[in-house]
Amino acid sequence: MKYMVILICGGSCSGKSVFASLFQNAVILPQDHFYYSKSQMKSDNYDVPESIDIAECAEAAKILSEGKSVTIPVYDMKISDRVGTQTITPKPDTKFVVVEGIFTFHEPLRELGDLKIFIDTPTEIRVARRMLRDEEKGRSEIDTLSWSITVEKYHRQHVEPMKKFADLIIPFSYNPVRFGD
Repeated sequence: MKYMVILICGGSCSGKSVFASLFQNAVILPQDHFYYSKSQMKSDNYDVPESIDIAECAEAAKILSEGKSVTIPVYDMKISDRVGTQTITPKPDTKFVVVEGIFTFHEPLRELGDLKIFIDTPTEIRVARRMLRDEEKGRSEIDTLSWSITVEKYHRQHVEPMKKFADLIIPFSYNPVRFGD
């Protein structure tokens, strides 16, 4: 038994996780769990491919595609560190392994993708979503906007060029921005 591997790539806050959740009969593998722990990071930049153990993520995707359970790290974005492990087990009705993350089209993960989908979301929507997400992490709007300049710089260098590997490019501008509560 081999499950189809679907890779979903796109910029930070482009809607990859929301899009991945729309798949039925799928096991979802978030690439975010494969960020290196702080002690292993070469810099504090999370927007370069070297910040994620792409080979470890690829191995987990391969094991899942064979219908086997896999133990992966648990990464806590609030403290930017690995905090344990979790086991992912395909269900009896599983047909797909969906891997979503900003670097899913980078090797060695890219070669596993039976279908590669790029979520193409306008910068302003990604920044607005990032502001909401980072607010929940306790960051100020000024910090988020300031950091967004760096995020977008690395997006242009490491994520946007991956679009050429996509089998399907989806404009995904669904915008769950809240206005007042």
